[in-house]
Amino acid sequence: MRTLLEGGDVVAYADGGHRLLRGGTLVFEDDRVVFVGRRYPGHADRRIDATGTLVMPGLVNIHCHADTEAGGRLVADAGRRDYFHAGFLNYFAAPRGVTPLGARGDRTRGARFALVEMLKSGCTTVVPIGGADEAMIETIGALGMRAYVSPAYKDGSYVLDARGALTYEWDEAAGRQGLERAKTFIGKHDGAHAGRVRGMLFPYQVDTCSPALLRATRQAADALGVGIEIHAGQNLLEFHEILRRHVRTPVEFLEDVGLLGPDAILGHCIISTAHHLAALPAGRDLEILARTGTTVAHCPLVFARRGNALESFHRFRAAGVNVGLGTDTYPRDLVAEMRWASLLCKIVEHDFTLATAGDVLGAATLGGARALRRDDLGRLAPGAKADIVVVDLRKIRIGPYRDPIRALVNCATMDDVTRVFVDGRPVVDGGRVVGVDEEALLVEAQAEAERLWKTVPEWHWEQRTADEMSPPSLPALEQDLGG
Repeated sequence: MRTLLEGGDVVAYADGGHRLLRGGTLVFEDDRVVFVGRRYPGHADRRIDATGTLVMPGLVNIHCHADTEAGGRLVADAGRRDYFHAGFLNYFAAPRGVTPLGARGDRTRGARFALVEMLKSGCTTVVPIGGADEAMIETIGALGMRAYVSPAYKDGSYVLDARGALTYEWDEAAGRQGLERAKTFIGKHDGAHAGRVRGMLFPYQVDTCSPALLRATRQAADALGVGIEIHAGQNLLEFHEILRRHVRTPVEFLEDVGLLGPDAILGHCIISTAHHLAALPAGRDLEILARTGTTVAHCPLVFARRGNALESFHRFRAAGVNVGLGTDTYPRDLVAEMRWASLLCKIVEHDFTLATAGDVLGAATLGGARALRRDDLGRLAPGAKADIVVVDLRKIRIGPYRDPIRALVNCATMDDVTRVFVDGRPVVDGGRVVGVDEEALLVEAQAEAERLWKTVPEWHWEQRTADEMSPPSLPALEQDLGG
């Protein structure tokens, strides 16, 4: 069926980049775009009035975690000071033999909640790091989105001793078994759901993976023809642990073991030799990333909550590094992440002319597509996939606008996304995910999070409760007022 969207401002792709067509027409047939221009001369089976909207490519979220984020929600405004800006260590480390909160959730409920959230924000392609299982594949298929998945693996774990000191415990056999499990999973599911499901390997973190496991990962990726993503440069503890362990920065170490390349994505890369907190002179991390063609998955909001920022979106791109965007934890709103990427870069660089609206939109679309080596995603041009997002700009919060791209980045949120198409199929209509009872899903997610918060004393090294670990923002009201 041939569908025509008319009257909207269209983000078209031409001459190697995005171009804006005011009041344009976009036509797609089945899973492909067939026309972008002023007036379409042919027949259309369906016409959609897009007046007052921005019609843009589906967003490519190259770093996210598909669960309820019960652990991450505990450490807003809270957490151990000795983790130095790191949030996840507060709920991913536990005494030996105890499962930390970060590994306890109901994966099926968490994944469904997170994937629906991302689809509502216009993410047509997502890269959920780890946690993939049969239920996730079924959910991706039912929702109609595009995803790069497999189970994550590692051969090192964070362990807390009786004093709460953080150490590493190694099990190389478990790491190899995890890699084999991921390879088998990819062999079974790569290409599923009309090709919307693809495989990717996820050695979980640079500090919890041995050199042998990373070299084996590179061999497996080359043999399978899939990409790799790993967390690296997340925090100071990891950065200096790798320096101590390997006499290399995380980026240098990953180059040494052969992991870097155009098919590799580094999640975050906040702490590098470009960052002042690294305190490492004469660094060459950005040069290595650019030379190897490695992508950085930039997730600005989650690090802003921990008082940190990439230094910087502009500096990495100026060095020739491909930068894509991700949502990481919560909220999974890639529209808002564009705004955070722009504003934090301006603050870090003290230059309001950098990280423009066009720059961050490019990172959320073309940068992500480049990371996945897909020239049919992140763009609207004849032959590209019909992954399309329609954003309603006629909102009081957005107000009058002259430039719809600046309006999107500076004012819009995921709540302004009204339509989403993946492979030409409507998956969000009227701002709601097709076939999903969103109210019931939210009730499920709340119940799952409440269950997990009750388990905090079971894994916390001091047996603290959730309220002790993460005190309420306001004191409780103890008496009635008035009468």
